[in-house]
Amino acid sequence: MTGNKHILFVDDTEHVISGIKRQLRPYRGQWHLHFATCGKQALELMQRQPIDLIVCDMMMPEMRGDELLAKVAAAYPGTVRMILSGYTDETNLRLGLEVAHQYLAKPCSAEILRETICQVFKIQACVDNPRIAAEVGEASQLPSLPKIYHQLNAAIGDERATSAQIADIFAKDMVLSAKLLHLVNSPYFGLQRTVSNLTDAINLIGLKKLNSLVLSVHVKTAFPVTDPAVERYMDYLWQDAARVAELARLIALSERQSDDRPDQAYLGGLLHNMGLLIFMSRCGDKLKILVEQAVNSDKPPAELEMSIFGFTRAEAAAYVLSLWKIPPRIIESILLQNTPSDSEYNGVNALTAVHAASCLLNPTAVPGYGRLFDMALDQTYLQRIGKLDRIGEWRTLAANVTASFAKK
Repeated sequence: MTGNKHILFVDDTEHVISGIKRQLRPYRGQWHLHFATCGKQALELMQRQPIDLIVCDMMMPEMRGDELLAKVAAAYPGTVRMILSGYTDETNLRLGLEVAHQYLAKPCSAEILRETICQVFKIQACVDNPRIAAEVGEASQLPSLPKIYHQLNAAIGDERATSAQIADIFAKDMVLSAKLLHLVNSPYFGLQRTVSNLTDAINLIGLKKLNSLVLSVHVKTAFPVTDPAVERYMDYLWQDAARVAELARLIALSERQSDDRPDQAYLGGLLHNMGLLIFMSRCGDKLKILVEQAVNSDKPPAELEMSIFGFTRAEAAAYVLSLWKIPPRIIESILLQNTPSDSEYNGVNALTAVHAASCLLNPTAVPGYGRLFDMALDQTYLQRIGKLDRIGEWRTLAANVTASFAKK
């Protein structure tokens, strides 16, 4: 999927360009690599050579990275845009996220850069699938992520941001504020007092879970389900999402995943069946066919989805999430949750956690819908990454999560 792709790297610092050339020398057989030292040179090159992916620095003289990518987006909308920069303050992060599909921080290892590029190209195949756009909606027809999501991401990425400042962002949205307070005061937290202050609520829930809350609320709004026969399964769908999210986070922690990786696993788990919600919202008649065939056939749900829709629920979710510029690692955990062996990464990441959590928490039969949740552990994949012997401990974590949610 990544062969014969043309990638352009833009950086005004010669030693950075030399470093990238040296890092990616082993992958020259996979990609055609091009290099430019300024925005003007990059645009001139793109007039001569179609580029599949552009990776540029943020702070460059004459033309900043975000300005270059804005021009690329207007002239070459099919080109994937990525920023690789050492500047990560709130303002630059916000400006970069507005025009880039992905923002990576320097220094960045060759393995992470290669992994991210591979992820982006897999996801782009979903974006370019006309059957998904026809069923789910063209990019211009889909609701975009609310500004508050990007504002929160920028603030969370700024080490100087305080809980009070983030509470001010939340306070601009009454629905989200109410959801946050409802969550904190739910039995899940088991508090002995009522929390009515947004700053206190944020301190209790933790900064990293805030954008998950914003995204889940937006997903429900963007893909409403109005069919009463389908709507009654929505509570179950979100309960399953919450359980898988929590188990995915615990698996990531048990595998000593650090920084934001447990949070990536949590968000991937929360949205792992977003594609099923899209089917329920946008594909009513075909969904009924899918349910009927799932009940009367032994074929895997993904195979049935492909024959009925021309794409799977995982691909539908990846299509929407990529348009919303959700980080590729999270999208990959959803896109490849049924087929993790398709990943080219040989370590533990969000995909590992979401795949294992989805399989180990297979729900009890839901009348008419239970078979849609069927998924089997990919033992070949787990053997490849050296984690086959960890299934026993993950099963224990799954049993603990099941027991914990049964009490709520």
